[in-house]
Amino acid sequence: MARATYPDRAMAGSVGVPDDAQSPSVKRVSWQAIFAGVVVAISVQMLLALLGVGIGLGMIEPASGDTPEAGSFGLGAGLWWLVSNLIALVAGGYAAAWLAGNTLRFDGMLHGIVTWGVTLLLTFYLLTTALGSLIGGAFSMVGSVASTAASAAGQGIQAAAPQVAANVSPEAMVDQARALLRPSGDPALLTPEDARAEIARLLPQLAGEGEEAEQARNRVVDIMAAQLGIPRNEAQARLDELETQFAQTRDSAIQTATTAAEETASGASTASYLAFAALLLGAVAAAAGGSMAVQRRNPFGERVARA
Repeated sequence: MARATYPDRAMAGSVGVPDDAQSPSVKRVSWQAIFAGVVVAISVQMLLALLGVGIGLGMIEPASGDTPEAGSFGLGAGLWWLVSNLIALVAGGYAAAWLAGNTLRFDGMLHGIVTWGVTLLLTFYLLTTALGSLIGGAFSMVGSVASTAASAAGQGIQAAAPQVAANVSPEAMVDQARALLRPSGDPALLTPEDARAEIARLLPQLAGEGEEAEQARNRVVDIMAAQLGIPRNEAQARLDELETQFAQTRDSAIQTATTAAEETASGASTASYLAFAALLLGAVAAAAGGSMAVQRRNPFGERVARA
């Protein structure tokens, strides 16, 4: 551990060292004091957080209907977190600089800033560890459910196998062959179920271009005219109307998604700037706490020396 090498007060006047120079016996960096400051900062933060939760819950009055809106709760919680965080960091920086025995203001401020940094890293570590545990538990539960579902599916297949084998009879095979050989070229010969299936099969091709899309369009128009019993031009008009509505719905969905993405990006950017400002204010608060500790220690040390 490095120690300061400042000259003592007896030599201050001869070499031009200021009167508040730090004693050589004081450690330049005291990790014990920094750890104590971190403990103080986290403890104060937890106490103020519990106080804020109590105040917030006390404002909920479902019987009278005077409960503040969610936006007001969110704003109040954010402001309370910021203020309580600054108070906690001032206390932590003050404790670290005082217990380190610093008599130089800059050293006290550095102890406060290091206390802020360790507190920040420890907080992020705890948050990420808790989040990792939650995610790991969720994936474990999903894997268990998937394994159970696969096991149940296997059992179901084994149970259904005899029935499937029983259904594969010569009569069933003849019925399937007749279904495959049923004429489907003429739209008028299609059953409603076959017509819907044919249209569903052709819909993806309508979104394309070229001869294939035109053939799919003509086929759909023919099926609609035959199934609905309307002229072909009327079926064409209905298909055009449906395509127009689909295009409008698609464009509206794309516009909504684009707007939501822009709002999300803007909100994330604003949140990042606010988080940066809050963390920077925390560093300033911790440094201010360390500076206040040094300012208080110097007169205190002089009074002790005179006594």
